[in-house]
Amino acid sequence: MFAPDPGLSPKRLLLCSRENAQRVATRLFDLQPGRVSIVRTGNPLQPFRVCTMPCRGERVEVEMVS
Repeated sequence: MFAPDPGLSPKRLLLCSRENAQRVATRLFDLQPGRVSIVRTGNPLQPFRVCTMPCRGERVEVEMVS
């Protein structure tokens, strides 16, 4: 796992946060219930990713299922 780069802008740090990924995942789930996952990527520019399809072989942090 990578530590956040201190040279990144404050806006980038906010967009890259786990909390922001949770907000995005919740909005997607509210719009279209199904399976929504938050995945840890290991990439410092995109440490978390929101998936609406099965994320096989990836590090799933949170999974919302209806």
